[in-house]
Amino acid sequence: MTENFQACVIGAGPAGIISVCKLLERNIYPILWVDPKFDCGGLVYYQDIPSNTKVRIQIDVVNGLGWIQQYRQECDPAQAFDGLNPEETSPLGNSYKMFAMIQNILDQNTKNKVIKIKTVVEKIRFNGQKHEITLGDQQQFQSKYIFVCTGSQRNTYHSVQEDLFEEFENLEEIDLFKAMSSNECSNHYNENDTIAVFGNSHSGMLACMNFFLNNKRPKKVVIYSRRPIIFAEYLPDGKIANDSTGLKGKVAEWTKKLLQTHPDLPIEFIQCENNEYKQTLKNCTKVVIATGFQRIRLPKIELDGQLLLDQRIGYNEESNKIVYGQQEIKNMFGFGIAFPQKVLDVTGTYQLSVGFFKFLKTITKTINELE
Repeated sequence: MTENFQACVIGAGPAGIISVCKLLERNIYPILWVDPKFDCGGLVYYQDIPSNTKVRIQIDVVNGLGWIQQYRQECDPAQAFDGLNPEETSPLGNSYKMFAMIQNILDQNTKNKVIKIKTVVEKIRFNGQKHEITLGDQQQFQSKYIFVCTGSQRNTYHSVQEDLFEEFENLEEIDLFKAMSSNECSNHYNENDTIAVFGNSHSGMLACMNFFLNNKRPKKVVIYSRRPIIFAEYLPDGKIANDSTGLKGKVAEWTKKLLQTHPDLPIEFIQCENNEYKQTLKNCTKVVIATGFQRIRLPKIELDGQLLLDQRIGYNEESNKIVYGQQEIKNMFGFGIAFPQKVLDVTGTYQLSVGFFKFLKTITKTINELE
């Protein structure tokens, strides 16, 4: 082992960037930071997709990163939202710019505290005291803490609807991110297509909105779901009901208008309570899967001489500790879209907390509680 670190952060998306800032705030370093690109994770691909978070809440992420405050006069990441209404949402491109600016601050001011290596983590082995880390280029290091911020990949027709793919092999999938992009979506269908959309959350309804706000409209859109559409509600005390599951912003406004005024649009809503929905699927030519995400496969993890099965590796939804079955892996945590924390919504239901500011709160709490 060539070098010891206090912490290793795997991934340089929003959760990874926040984690590094919070570790520095706690004076937990040196930090080994590993990512194959260091380009703000998946955000680089979603820049023209609208966020469902108000600008002022995104700026609160910058305000909540105590370590960077000393550098904001030279480079203020909040400038990514200059000229925008703080009560409105914005494209994710503004969020990408914000996190890129935070990463630039880190690059310029963390010499000898943060060591960045552009590769992947191939294997992690816990030796009883520390984690032994093997990188893709076979460099090896040790670290007391491991923070996994490797992100998720969207569900696809093949990955979550395999039986449907076999039964309706004529259906051509439109990539979810293409459908969510107002600039891209019209390149992937024509006026004769009937498009099936699975899922009625933010991403599914955003895709539908794009189909009908474009000059080129499909013949019909059929929305398949297992639950009614949920809207977020901003309460007088500042709290948000259905904060993690409800529609917000322009997508919410468009959907409410759709449901209330019933405009002359060829849209049909179908509940997938039984297999009867398959009768209508026969008439569809394209499909969009907007039913969520699955975490990206983790590095190989060895514990007590045993190589762990990836599909059995999970996490505690309250502490964010990585677990294998019922066993916690010491000093290993998961953050971000692949490891959202379970929180109690003001509606009285438990929801998985997803969003940059929510990740900030989870990461801050977890790192502040480290031994």
